[in-house]
Amino acid sequence: MNITLSDVSLFLRLILDIIVVWAVLYYALKIVRNNTRTIQIAKGILFIVIAQGISSILGLSAVSFLINTFVSWGVIILVIIFQPEIRETLEKFGKTSSFLGLNVSRDNQINMIEELVRACTAMSQSKTGALISIQRTSSLEDFVHTGIEMDSVVTSELLGTIFQYGTPMHDGAVIIIGNKIACAAAYYPPTTKDLPSKYGARHRAAVGISEITDSITIIVSEETGNISVAMNGQLTQYKPEGLKRLLMNLLVPDATEPSSSNSIFQPVIKTAKNLGLTRNKRNADSQRRNTDERIHPLEVVDLSNQGVNAHVKPKS
Repeated sequence: MNITLSDVSLFLRLILDIIVVWAVLYYALKIVRNNTRTIQIAKGILFIVIAQGISSILGLSAVSFLINTFVSWGVIILVIIFQPEIRETLEKFGKTSSFLGLNVSRDNQINMIEELVRACTAMSQSKTGALISIQRTSSLEDFVHTGIEMDSVVTSELLGTIFQYGTPMHDGAVIIIGNKIACAAAYYPPTTKDLPSKYGARHRAAVGISEITDSITIIVSEETGNISVAMNGQLTQYKPEGLKRLLMNLLVPDATEPSSSNSIFQPVIKTAKNLGLTRNKRNADSQRRNTDERIHPLEVVDLSNQGVNAHVKPKS
């Protein structure tokens, strides 16, 4: 079999074409996934596509005409609806850190979490109201510009000073990007959901920003001192130790995984790992079937750690 240079060139072009299309679809799905409102719009678009197929099969001429008219203007409508998300994605192309991940070391991230939890614990005890958001994959740059821009390392003392009642920056949100405070006194659009009356303006703003981004927003209630976290449009209350575990699980990458969790090749790596785990499990199951199930190993109990008088009942 003779392989010419044109064959190699054709193969490389096909591979490049597949990678580009896959990257576009990946980021399109990423935009939809990180925005709960966008998910509802995507469901509506999917419903229209299904309705168009059904109307074509059943021969519903009037319905098909209306749907085709809507679809013909669909591109313009989608650009208008998804204008903020499209602009955010285009802005990311000019920022390398948005695609390759912020260059924050594991130790710095852990230190940021510890300082943040320490500040939330102190403000919870003193019933000082606070609203703190941590940027993940969705950019918060537009909201940074609504507040007082900063570039400070996260410390519990600084956060306590910002949210101290009476200071110029206490009435608003602090946005953390990486391990630094990007701004204070930022404004968030409140949610349109009907929340219970016990939740104030901070909780409504936190739920609102969690509906349009995948950020982690921490709220400290000035009425009760309770610590809550808003994610994906939901509010969950945590104790300080639970808050630390949550932030560690979400923000600190595993030492065995690549540092760039936002890389477009990360889903391929995870899929390969899952396939490897599935194959290992299948091999283990086949070996287990080949063994004689009538023979079971004896359970060995180490009594050396049970205590010498473990069998003696205590005197009443």
